[in-house]
Amino acid sequence: MLTRLTLKNFKSARHLSIPLANLTVLSGLNGSGKSTALQALALVRQSLQYSVTGLQNLVLRDNLVQLGLVEDVLSDQAKENYVVIGVSSTCGEVELKAEGPPGADVMSIEDAPSLLPQVLRHLKFRSFQFLQADRLTPRTHYDRSDSVSRSSGFLGTRGELTPDFLAECGDRLEVSEPRRCPMNVSGMPDGLLERIVATPKLYAQVSGWLQQMSPGVRLEAGRLSATDLVALRYSYASTTVGYAEVPRRPSNVGFGLTYCLPIVVACLSAPRDALLLLENPEAHLHPRGQAALGSLLARCAQDGVQIIVETHSDHVLNGIRLAVRNEVAKADAVRFSHFTRDAISGDTYIEQPALLPNGELSAWPTGFFDEWEKSLEALLS
Repeated sequence: MLTRLTLKNFKSARHLSIPLANLTVLSGLNGSGKSTALQALALVRQSLQYSVTGLQNLVLRDNLVQLGLVEDVLSDQAKENYVVIGVSSTCGEVELKAEGPPGADVMSIEDAPSLLPQVLRHLKFRSFQFLQADRLTPRTHYDRSDSVSRSSGFLGTRGELTPDFLAECGDRLEVSEPRRCPMNVSGMPDGLLERIVATPKLYAQVSGWLQQMSPGVRLEAGRLSATDLVALRYSYASTTVGYAEVPRRPSNVGFGLTYCLPIVVACLSAPRDALLLLENPEAHLHPRGQAALGSLLARCAQDGVQIIVETHSDHVLNGIRLAVRNEVAKADAVRFSHFTRDAISGDTYIEQPALLPNGELSAWPTGFFDEWEKSLEALLS
């Protein structure tokens, strides 16, 4: 498991050290540096794709991240012309110091080791997903995965390969018991949830978690014969006698279901010891669905998957807190890092309130999901 990420001169992070846990939640205003942390880890993973024995370069533009040129990643306030990315884990630590000329999209690593340190070997070969904020949207058809992505279970940075993954594994992959959906959903008629979630298979469990967003919904993905396309369809179950479940296009059931689908599938399908980097999982979801995602993240992390998530949602936060309070997850497995960018220096710093076993927080930094209280105070004044 990764235990710490250290950044120097990397974008807004001139000097930043971020402790990592089973579930690490990054919060803060826009432009405060949260995505920078995720991009740094994705950059190392991306660069490792080109390593056979050692790691010689940081590759700024490829399939995981498109960070531009050297001048785009070097901090505006940097006094040196290099960046440092330090990664620590339970099996060691490494510091990558890299520089390159302006206009280049590759940075050379100083004193590059001829053999990969254990921490980098672990990062290279562990199951990995980086789901960015710009994700899968409703479409009539989706592309099939290439053989490399399919063999590794990679969903694509936009989650665009999720329908093909479901077509391949939806009826085959069994979801680990701690991550299975709760069998109680407010407003669901008696017996309907049990009908939808009849098995521990991925299809059923994804549909089960989606009940928190849209009660009665079911999904199915299928490859179209003699094409490289996949169709994704939703339908709605009912307790009404003679009711027909009519397949519907994603565009006709609401944007949020398809947008959150890669997040749900990644959490349910990830093998233990996988690393998930998630940006804004709450986008386009009703608050109840956001809270359910918080619970799913906590359950998944407690089941051995390491998750680093960037979120602006107090509902996701509260879903995690309730999971800890209800003893679904342990408080010491969750870490919060609240990012603030100093308006004068441009530097980013973090504050780290601790999560207590009863779900409460040890502190509430200014700007840490406190807008509701501020608005309420203004309304009552």
